[in-house]
Amino acid sequence: MKKQLLNKLNKIVFYSLLIGITVSCNDENYAEDFNKDQYGIYTANYKSLLAGAIMNFGQNAGERSNAYLMMPVLFSQYQSQVVYTTEQTYGDTPGTWGRYYTNQIANLNAIISAYSNNPSSEILLQGSAENMIGVSKIFRAIIMKRVTDTYGDAPFSEATQATSGILLPKYDKQQVVYESIIADLKSGRDMLNSSSTSPIGDILYYGDVNKWKKLANSVLLQATLQLSKKYPSATGYAATEFNSALSNSAGVIETVADEAWFTISPTNSYPNPYSDFRSADYRISRELVESLKGSSNIFNKTSNHTPDTRLTLYANSGTMSAVGLPYGYNSNDLAAAGYSTSGVTTVNVKFRSNSSPINLMTAGYTYLNRAEAAAKGWTGEIVSNVLSKGIILNYNTLDDHYVLNANPSGSSNPFGGTKITPNAAAYAGARVADIVTFGAERVIGEEKWIALFMNGFDAWAEFRRTGYPALLPAPSAVNGGVIPRRIRYPIEEVNFNNSNYLKGVQGLSPAEDKNTSKVWWDQ
Repeated sequence: MKKQLLNKLNKIVFYSLLIGITVSCNDENYAEDFNKDQYGIYTANYKSLLAGAIMNFGQNAGERSNAYLMMPVLFSQYQSQVVYTTEQTYGDTPGTWGRYYTNQIANLNAIISAYSNNPSSEILLQGSAENMIGVSKIFRAIIMKRVTDTYGDAPFSEATQATSGILLPKYDKQQVVYESIIADLKSGRDMLNSSSTSPIGDILYYGDVNKWKKLANSVLLQATLQLSKKYPSATGYAATEFNSALSNSAGVIETVADEAWFTISPTNSYPNPYSDFRSADYRISRELVESLKGSSNIFNKTSNHTPDTRLTLYANSGTMSAVGLPYGYNSNDLAAAGYSTSGVTTVNVKFRSNSSPINLMTAGYTYLNRAEAAAKGWTGEIVSNVLSKGIILNYNTLDDHYVLNANPSGSSNPFGGTKITPNAAAYAGARVADIVTFGAERVIGEEKWIALFMNGFDAWAEFRRTGYPALLPAPSAVNGGVIPRRIRYPIEEVNFNNSNYLKGVQGLSPAEDKNTSKVWWDQ
């Protein structure tokens, strides 16, 4: 009996092994066939790729990722550091651009590729080809402008092409990158079609392609002005492209309703990135505070002599009596200079709570760009008119987003207070009058600095190009006393893409990977 049972067991084992061998002879992929979540998604979800790119770009921050957000804010002297002063004293540390490429441009390139190659009806349910490609091209251009403005020459034409075998992308010359940015903005704008299926996953304008067209044209105004040192002529490349965008039938952003703002929502895991930075480590700069007060002291870095009530929103004190911290000192030098951190205020919580809104492009800034172009003789617009509109619209949007904001998604409401718009016309009139004494381009450049508060990348790019406002290097600077002109290339590029990295460095002046070297448009 035992012998029979043993024979049966042996047969079971034998046939089990035989079945296993037979199955194993089939060309099975265990990773793909047996480890799948039956509820998982294994094909590209393009609406999620689009939403992810927009959201990630709006969230680039973190105490360990200062190059993504806070360094340009400090270089623009909106804030001063209290104890940890490496960034405001210009420590020449490598930057980081991984998120721009991996989490943003890769997403958009995947969308553009998929919708350019006979997309299936299932894919088209997520948005028409022209709208998905158009929005992706516009947003890709916005991202690449930030990358190249920050570093100089950078991968673009070969970026995120690993599946095509390009693991070490070449660095495109900044001139070529800018030409591609302008081409993308125009091409993306002209593809958009309000009669086709709206782009699902658009968490910026929620499918309103007409607003995307206005955004594209407004970014074109900004991008072409950024080339004004290279193409200053009123008949040159930059001015020609500027006028083409300004006269485009789709229009530019002219109202608060058409502005581009990121949909900050902490309850949906989309908090304001400035909330990642400890408020105890930063104070509003004295340079900004005194410039807004219109003070007649060394800290006022502008030609303004009229109290600007935007200070009541920018400073956490909420009053015109705010006290800022002198910029650019380490703690020892600050004390030696006779200054103290006692009694100084932080940036208003309205701008740094986890639910505070952040803009991408505003009507006020667009009008200020138009004012500068008019002052350069690029257009026939009246400088005083567009400058005044730019200032007033900036007051309007600040009230709309930081005073009247109902903050439905936050646990507490930092907004509210007194509107500043009633003071806008008088202040704008005073600044227009300042043109006679100080010149249009200086006044416009200074007003851009004020209007771009906490938009560090744009403000820093404007300062490097125009020289306004008249910021001075940090007294405790460790780089020889130069306000940084760029951020150093990421260390990963030095280690793993060295031959292309070295070619990229050749585009700088001087050709050294330092924060004092100038990118092409700054030379």
